[in-house]
Amino acid sequence: MQSAVNNASSGDEIVISPGTYNENIAITKDNLVIRSGSENPGDTVIAANNNASNVFSIDADNIVLKGLTITGAGLDRSGIYLSGSNNCTIDNNQLVNNALGIYVQYSMYNSILNNTVEQGKRAINVERSHYNTITNNDISSQRFGIYVTASEGNELSENTANTNSNHGIVLENCNNTRLENNTANANNGYGIYIAYSTSNNLTGNTADSNMIHGISFADSSNNSVANNTAVNNTRGIFLLRSGENTVQDNLALNNEYGIRLSSGMNTNISGNEVSNCNASGISLLNSVNCTISENLLSNNSLGIDMELSNNTVLLNNSLLEGGRGVSLRDSSYNLVSNNTALNNRYGFYVTRSQWTTLLNNMVSTSVNHGIVLVNSTNNNFTGNSLDSNGGHGIYLTNSSTNLLENNTASGNSRGIYLISSSGNNILDNTILNNREYGVLLSYCTDNNISRNEASSGGRGIHLSTSQNNIISRNIITLNSVSGIFMSSTSNGNIVYDNYLNNVFNSDVKDGSEGNIWNVTKTAGTSIVGGPFIAGNFWAKPDGTGFSQTATDADGDGIADTPYKLQGNNYSDFLPLVGGSEPERSVAPPVNYSIPRPETDTNETKITANETAVNKTEVNKTEVNKTVNKTEINVTETNKTKATVNETKTYTNKTETDDYSKVEMDSDETEEYMELD
Repeated sequence: MQSAVNNASSGDEIVISPGTYNENIAITKDNLVIRSGSENPGDTVIAANNNASNVFSIDADNIVLKGLTITGAGLDRSGIYLSGSNNCTIDNNQLVNNALGIYVQYSMYNSILNNTVEQGKRAINVERSHYNTITNNDISSQRFGIYVTASEGNELSENTANTNSNHGIVLENCNNTRLENNTANANNGYGIYIAYSTSNNLTGNTADSNMIHGISFADSSNNSVANNTAVNNTRGIFLLRSGENTVQDNLALNNEYGIRLSSGMNTNISGNEVSNCNASGISLLNSVNCTISENLLSNNSLGIDMELSNNTVLLNNSLLEGGRGVSLRDSSYNLVSNNTALNNRYGFYVTRSQWTTLLNNMVSTSVNHGIVLVNSTNNNFTGNSLDSNGGHGIYLTNSSTNLLENNTASGNSRGIYLISSSGNNILDNTILNNREYGVLLSYCTDNNISRNEASSGGRGIHLSTSQNNIISRNIITLNSVSGIFMSSTSNGNIVYDNYLNNVFNSDVKDGSEGNIWNVTKTAGTSIVGGPFIAGNFWAKPDGTGFSQTATDADGDGIADTPYKLQGNNYSDFLPLVGGSEPERSVAPPVNYSIPRPETDTNETKITANETAVNKTEVNKTEVNKTVNKTEINVTETNKTKATVNETKTYTNKTETDDYSKVEMDSDETEEYMELD
């Protein structure tokens, strides 16, 4: 064969008859075709005569090598080696038991098509070579399947890279590369691994049953990951120390983590379907300024999980049938808006987080609670709908100076529940048809409960061992047990300008001290439209309530005599009379339909590039923090860069929190306390 090559002229075709040839062949002439006569690789074998040399060494342009079996290159040598060669075609060959199957170096515009590569270190290795096409190759049982480094403008499509001992496909220091419709399954490391690379496009690839990651990025930016499938991996799609990327319309199923971003920024994760992940569906760790929108997440332990991550927008996601729909831990300045959480254990779970806004979300049919806030301050919950949850609509514990405003909580066991929390504002909420309590405070101080409607439940507003709270201008009607309850250890609370219309409007236990049931008569419109604000309006459904029957000789909207509360020594000295009954709310119908990610669930329009900064006022304190001021705390410590022949290539498998269990907060084992 070498003699035939040496004697050939440019444009010649060398046809090889079936048989086995023990040679190492060097090609230095341009414009040659070398092919088997049958074009069947199985019957024409070129075996290395010297395994310390490449079987084919090509240093020429416009070479076609087709229909051969090539074997026997050892010691980091190649079955086919292209060096400084352009416009060559390597087509329909079988490369078996070569250290490197096809090695392309300093070469451009070559086509590597329809080859089968088995049993070696790297099936196809491309180094410092640009604008090559690698298509429809079948690769297995290598250390690495396809490995491209320091190259740009290459296209890898329709390749299969399965059952390799490390990774299926690797890009290192590569730009503007297109990976399309490749399959990388059952590799012991990663299916597809992108490191130190920018502006690459991954579309339509499948990564199934890889030992660690399906598709993984490290220290890479401005990449697009769209319409890929990542199933049955430890991590489906993983981005480490990578920013400015787009992860869109992918399918991530049955992974431990579906889509995970660690120590990243400015990444858009949208339109993905993520299901059956037993750690989390979409998770952010130590990441900032991201957008997570229009995703469908179902049956994940945590739907969206954010830890130590700030200035991120969660918008229009659907969170179904999981553990926690959204989990925020040690995270601040985030906006969570227009999401739908159905049939989860918890809808939204916020722990040790500040300055987060939950706006216009819908949470229904949670097994436990709709929204949970633990050890958190200065958060804003506005316009959320919490319906038919098994526990509480909204639950705050050890949390202070938060704002709960214009939310609707209906059909839950308890509407809004605060325990060991202080300085919160609960304003303008509609709390209807909750089975046990409308608003429940336990061991709480200095909270403001105003302008709410707490009606048609068991108890309207209930204070257990709570002090110095203000209850004003609420509509509290048609509750079956009591309108307002105070335990014997609830002291110093102020109750005024409320409209009460229950069979039992108040139940205040003996032993409490310093509770006040009216304020000084002050000019202003009362809750029933009278000219003065003072005490409360005491009505009954049958029309026999004190405020419905008391006299008001001077017409100032205040009864001529005090109202004595039943069963204790308290009185409302300035009870309201007359006026008009305040308009009551009607419980909204519960929508149990499951919206697709693209469905708008609320009229409020929020664009994806909005952040949680400067959205609302929380307790009259304006949030005005600089977005980029947040510092990323990089905890991933291994940044080892792989070399060509290093057996421990790409060892940065995990972040430092790898596989850690999600903390279980105290209320997750909560048994409902007996409240006096």
